[in-house]
This record gives sequence, structure tokens and C-alpha cells, in this order.
Amino acid sequence: MSCPPPKPDASQNGAALVVAMLVFALVSALLVGLQRDFSLTLQRGTNQLFSEQAWAYLIGAEGLAALALQADSREDARAKEPSDNLNEIWAQPPTPYPLDAGGWLSGGIEDLQGRLNLNLLPGGTAVSHSNPGGDESTDSEEGAENMPSSGDGSAGAPMLSNDDMKRWTAPQKVLIRLLQSLGEASLSLDEAMALTDAITDFIDSDAERRMRGAEDAEYRYADYPYLPANRALASVSELRAVRGMTEPIYRALAPMVTVWPETGGRLNILTSPLPVLRALNADDQMLPLPEMEAERLDMLRREGEINSVSDLLIDPVFEGRQLAELEPLLDIRSDWFLLDATVELVERERHLFSVLHRMPERTVAVFRSEGEL
Repeated sequence: MSCPPPKPDASQNGAALVVAMLVFALVSALLVGLQRDFSLTLQRGTNQLFSEQAWAYLIGAEGLAALALQADSREDARAKEPSDNLNEIWAQPPTPYPLDAGGWLSGGIEDLQGRLNLNLLPGGTAVSHSNPGGDESTDSEEGAENMPSSGDGSAGAPMLSNDDMKRWTAPQKVLIRLLQSLGEASLSLDEAMALTDAITDFIDSDAERRMRGAEDAEYRYADYPYLPANRALASVSELRAVRGMTEPIYRALAPMVTVWPETGGRLNILTSPLPVLRALNADDQMLPLPEMEAERLDMLRREGEINSVSDLLIDPVFEGRQLAELEPLLDIRSDWFLLDATVELVERERHLFSVLHRMPERTVAVFRSEGEL
């Protein structure tokens, strides 16, 4: 006796179809997830590869800069009057260099000793006239009202009295003049003295407040409390935290100042930018040199007419002026340089600032940054 086969159940067929669709959906989701993870991993790897390649190019540029500076040092060793000036090979404008991998590499070297070293501000023997608890503007305003003519041919050009001048060191006077030479961001004499006091107080290690400066109390009770550095600056960007510093002033001032070396270091008159050159006036002058005079001095040094500190100081613009404080700050040799290098690779750009210290036998990178110095 045989039994007929059971008839197929329609509900079972429907369940099998649902299971098959679920399996297909799970496999599809898994494949999409795997593809996404693979694409992200591939992209990360590609980005890391090109980033490392770009960094290798930048380190190569740093090595080339060190070789150029050492070659210049060897040439200086054979020269009768060695100097570092803007006519040398290392000081020429950067030229983009094509890369085999596609893209460009460019880099330029700048003399950091052509800038004013902010860490020199607290030094010296100038008297600090603090005015705790008093009207911080009284003495300065009275001094400004009583300023006699400087006698340099500029009508009404101010010159502080001897007592007022004694409280400023030579580097502080250079900064005051520099702050008046920043183009559209230039300050008045009174504003420049106030900001110089504030910067000096921010750097010096004591708690004695200068006449227009700011110490712990002024920073501690600000809207967003903090304390001044009270030490040598490690970065020019620390100027942003100084009381009275504004963004336009900082942007204009930052390329004119440096924090390297931490101690010592003279200002190279043959490589200093035009605003810094304007700031090199006589000891009894708080105004910068006229722009036309600074441009004339710049032309003379580029033409080789000014080759030494004495060549600069015997120029007619300084005739009969007091220069005893200014002269020790100046030099024509440099040991600290800045490499500004950029690499563009596969539409990606990477930047490097490298502080280079040139010594007799080698040049070493003492600081690297991909942002601000």
C-alpha cells in the first residue's frame, strides 16, 4: 500500500523566501560595510603615505638649507670682512622646485638676527619707574606735553627728558620706535611706550610693575584670568597674551621680532627689514627714522656702500647723535636663521618653520613648527 506524497504548504514556501531575502540583505549590508571600511583604510593609508612623503621633502629642504648656510660660513672664513647680507645666495627669494612625485617644493631662509630679540627687553640697567596704585597715564602724559623738539628738522618731533629716557634700555627704545613703524598698524609714541612697558613686564621675572605695564594683579583679575610668563619667551605667539596687544598689531609686529637666541644675539643691520632699520635711531630719539631715510640706507647696504656697523653710524642721518647705547646692539654677522618651507603634493600642502643655529662646524635645527613660531 502506498501513500501519496504530502501536498506542499504555501506558508512554508513564504517563510523560505523571507529567510532567503534576510540572508541576502545581511550579506549586502556586510559587503557595503566591508567596502566602506576598506575605502576608509585605503584613504587613511594614502593620506599617511603622502603626509610622510611631504615631511621627508621638508626635512630634505632643511638639510639643503643647512648645507647652504655652511657653504656661506666657509666663504666668510676666507673673506677679509665676513658678513651676512641680503646679497648672499641663502637670502634670495624662494624658487619653486618641481618634484618627481608631482607637486612643488619651495623654501626660503630668513635671518632671525635681522629681527629685534624680545628676550633682550628685560636686560640692562635702566631704572624702572613703577607707579603702583596711581594713575598710570599721568607721568607719561606730562612727559609728552613737555617734550621739546628733537632738532632733526622735523617740526614738533618729540624727545623725552633725560630723566624719562633713563628708564628705557636700548632694546626697549628700539621696540618703541619699531611699534611706530608698522604701517597701518603703527602706534603713537605714547601707545608704543605703554605696550613696551607691558611686554617687558610680561617677560621679566620680577613682580614690580612698570609705569604703564601690567603684572600678576592685572592679569589675575581679567575677564579670563591667567598670569604673565615672567620668563624668556619661547614663542613670538606669546605676545598675544600681553595686555594691550591687539590682532592687527600682533600681525604687523610678529615678522619683525624673534625669541632666538634666548640670551645674547645682536641685530644684523645688513639683513633687518625696513621697519627694523627705521627703529635704529639715536639714543636720545624715541621716534623712528623717516621712511625715506631708511629706504636710502637700505639701498646703500644693498649696493655695498654699508658693510659694517661703523659705516651705518657715520651716515649723515646720525651726525651729532648719541649712539653709545645703540652701537653694542648691532652687528653684521648672524648665527640664527629661519627656514620657511612649503611642499605641495597631490593637491595637499604641508608647511614647516625650522629654526637653524649655525655653528663653526655644522648647522642644526633647534626648533620645528608647522604653525606659528
